[in-house]
Amino acid sequence: MIYIKNKSKINLVIDGVMLILLALIIGGGLMIKYVLLPGFKRNVLYGSDAELYFWGLDRHQWGSIHLYLGFVFLFLLFLHVILHWKMIVGIFSQMIKGQISRKIISVCIGGVALFFALAPLLLRPEVMPLERKYNHRQNTENFIREMQPMLPTQPSAQAFQRTAEKSNEEQKRSHLIHDFSKLEIFGSMTLEEVSQKYSIPLNRLAGTLNIPLNKSGERIGRLKRRYGFEIIELKETITQLKE
Repeated sequence: MIYIKNKSKINLVIDGVMLILLALIIGGGLMIKYVLLPGFKRNVLYGSDAELYFWGLDRHQWGSIHLYLGFVFLFLLFLHVILHWKMIVGIFSQMIKGQISRKIISVCIGGVALFFALAPLLLRPEVMPLERKYNHRQNTENFIREMQPMLPTQPSAQAFQRTAEKSNEEQKRSHLIHDFSKLEIFGSMTLEEVSQKYSIPLNRLAGTLNIPLNKSGERIGRLKRRYGFEIIELKETITQLKE
């Protein structure tokens, strides 16, 4: 009798914890989906090179927490099934009379569950070429085409020079934007990872941003707040050091 009472209390505690975990999993998923937005949606709402955090963590780190909560929930679910095993077997036996049929159905259900749980580890993503949003030649041609109505019928050498200078500035700006579009830097990365990814000496990268070399293993999101720089400044530094 005491065992039954204790078992009922344990079941109640487990059910309560599972309910809280389920609420956290749902809430975390909604936050990752609608609050800590991915790149293109984030850029539309908050501008380019903005990083979103909640409690100092970005969406990737919250995604990891979401996964760990799922593991804990799965463990409690197994524990819940074990504590209710006799009841489950009894109801299952009443629903399916034949023993062989029960085994077949049990194996099928278990196999399907394992497949959906482990199949993502075996998947291979589709690799698609990145579309280049900025084209140097097209930007230059558009600039010259826009400037043509403004030019005099017999332009002077100075006018030609000014037009060429503006065209060069536009090319440099387009080149810079193009380089920025190729740089993939996230707040969850460390300065060491950025240095290795873009083949830039770590001491030069850290020195340019006035970051101590012994802090290069910390996440960029944390370094931003501590040393007062933005992702766009980091990208500019990388572009300059690669030239």
